[in-house]
Amino acid sequence: MSSPSSQLTLYLLTLNCARLLQQPPLLSRSLAPTLPTTPPTLLLVSLQELAPLSPSFLGGTYITPYIASFADGIAAATNSIYGLSYELLGFYNVGQTAVVAFLHPLASDDVDGLQWAGVGLGVGGMGNKGAVGLRLRAGGVEVTVVGAHWAPDEFQAERRDQDWKYLVQNLVFDDGRQIYPKGRNGCLFVMGDLNYRTADTRPPAGSEFPTPQAGLEAWSERLEMDQLGKRIREGKTLHHLQEVDIEFPPTYKFEMDNGGYAKCRWPSWTDRILFLPSPEVNVVRYDSIQAYNGSDHKPVFAVVEIKVGNGGEGEHGKREWKAPWGISEGWSRRRGIARQGEVVVGTLWMAGLPGVVFTVLFVVLGSVWASKGL
Repeated sequence: MSSPSSQLTLYLLTLNCARLLQQPPLLSRSLAPTLPTTPPTLLLVSLQELAPLSPSFLGGTYITPYIASFADGIAAATNSIYGLSYELLGFYNVGQTAVVAFLHPLASDDVDGLQWAGVGLGVGGMGNKGAVGLRLRAGGVEVTVVGAHWAPDEFQAERRDQDWKYLVQNLVFDDGRQIYPKGRNGCLFVMGDLNYRTADTRPPAGSEFPTPQAGLEAWSERLEMDQLGKRIREGKTLHHLQEVDIEFPPTYKFEMDNGGYAKCRWPSWTDRILFLPSPEVNVVRYDSIQAYNGSDHKPVFAVVEIKVGNGGEGEHGKREWKAPWGISEGWSRRRGIARQGEVVVGTLWMAGLPGVVFTVLFVVLGSVWASKGL
């Protein structure tokens, strides 16, 4: 598809699925109006709480229906706009967090070098929270995308910072590199339910919030209290990454029955897409999909244009971004142990054992993890 002096167009999407099987017709109707006029080479999707815990932890055919429903929705949306169905390039999940990649059917010659990586961020390193990385070359540009789901609740901002640190240290690709690009033509995008809130405590009983349809001025005070923006400025998280201005209402937490904000949480922009800045990277649209009601989160998407065909001589080809931390010794062994724990927990949960068994198992695994320094 791409010529020596063309641009690479990406469509990025993040959605917390609330452990629900997403319905393809709803996905198609909601996503289609957000697709760019120019068909993107890649549609890259970050999913959190993709499925209930048991199928997510067991993986394989247990997770297939949840991926297939999303693939069907994407195919229907792209067919309705472009007259062609995007192909599933691949997917990878760590527990309930996944990245799914879709490819323009005429772009297979433009994409190569696909790699996947993942890390669990839950108790004992398991995947009730986690991150998945995708790395490939498209149009000669190395693209790295990380989909993540971090610690919940208003009072856990520092824990979310630690999730970021653990991700950087322990998400390692097959080429032995971390998520930050090295050398020429490298781009990095981080997206997902990063879970940063607009307050440090839960709202008091009886709190009233603006409606989702209220103008941006109604949300200005909450946006000023956004934990993520503050902690990026303080150098505590997502080092070197930027976000374009937010011009959409909070994406969490919604009452699915009436479409309003839940009273138990401060409305917050938990769902975000960030990128390494570069003159070659242009985010032409960044928005939420308020019409979507298949979750207690709203999807967030970005349309990105990347200049290609300059032989890596652009500004971002001259700068190497240094990770704030190096690779953690023993990262692969930890992931292997955690994966074994996921299979055990998934099997017990599917067998219908009482929730207390699940809780005890998590505590035991967490204790072993800490005591052995794994």
